[in-house]
Amino acid sequence: MALSTTALLPLAGCHWFSDDKGFIVDRSKDYAKAQAGPATEVPEGLSSSAIGQQMSVPDLPTASAQHIFADGVPRPEAIYAREEADTVRIQKLGDRRWVLVPQSPAVVWPKVKQFFADNGVAIVAEDPDAGIVETAWLSPADAQTKDVIRLAVKAGRDAGSIKSGRDRLLVKVEPGIRERTTEVYVRAENDSIRMPTEDTFPAASDVPQVEAEVINEVASYVASNVADESVSFVARQLSTQSKAELVRTDQNQPALRLALDFNRAWALVTQALSDAKVPIKDVDRSAGVVYAEVSRGQLQGEKKHNWFVRMFTGGDKKHPVQLKVTDKGSALQVAAFETDGTTPLAPDLAEQLLLLIREYAT
Repeated sequence: MALSTTALLPLAGCHWFSDDKGFIVDRSKDYAKAQAGPATEVPEGLSSSAIGQQMSVPDLPTASAQHIFADGVPRPEAIYAREEADTVRIQKLGDRRWVLVPQSPAVVWPKVKQFFADNGVAIVAEDPDAGIVETAWLSPADAQTKDVIRLAVKAGRDAGSIKSGRDRLLVKVEPGIRERTTEVYVRAENDSIRMPTEDTFPAASDVPQVEAEVINEVASYVASNVADESVSFVARQLSTQSKAELVRTDQNQPALRLALDFNRAWALVTQALSDAKVPIKDVDRSAGVVYAEVSRGQLQGEKKHNWFVRMFTGGDKKHPVQLKVTDKGSALQVAAFETDGTTPLAPDLAEQLLLLIREYAT
């Protein structure tokens, strides 16, 4: 009987220890009940010039997506650590390639311009708002100058067996998927293959081999100067744009809005889940559906529970979900559902899962 009494005492005392009248008071959520106090009243005849808001709190815009809790207190967005997040990389998807830089576009823009200046290649047009730089035409005779750009163009021409025409380069700087990242694209035009059109940035290069060579040089140049943080104020508009934005649907459910084509969006979602170690059970590309398993602990970065907690709660169980990639006209949208494919996933769990995808996206 003594053994039974000893085992029951901790259980009976849980409430006594955790409520506001117990031995140990939990005040971790007291801030949610805080109210603004009355203004300080200065007695008549005294000056109030020394009293004021020394550390005023600015008005903040309403967040497009917040966690939903029973007590109405939103939790800040999770931050996921990635070892490769601070490296400059060359990304490839099919025939497409680009440079991924772990800095904002307003920081990368002046580096791209300096890349051409350091190699003596003139820039004849630039559009900071669109992030596009256009170089002067380079003739084959220019290869006598041994800078890395002209050598890269020559190597690309040789690889593509291009014997005629002049070449010019177009570079586009735009925001990456993750916050404070930039994607740099290069297009190589040759006037003997195709005369330039009114397109400010063509869908593909006339000479893909030149594009590949120049992208390698751009990546190396930016990587060698990645610690530099000079910001271009004329290109600051680039940093306010977003390819991946957490939004709310008409049903007030969180969704990830992607300003991408389907091929890139599909690759992004599946690769991000894989890199984040979220198990993918099945995929249906034609329907745009990914079947996966997630847990709250994995999404919220919680530590593993001890054996006592696991025994009474079942531990951090895997939750099967469906992720649907759908076309919404101006952009694609990723939303999370239960296994039936129609019931939205719990808002806080869905939001964390979508944030995880955005953070691991490339």
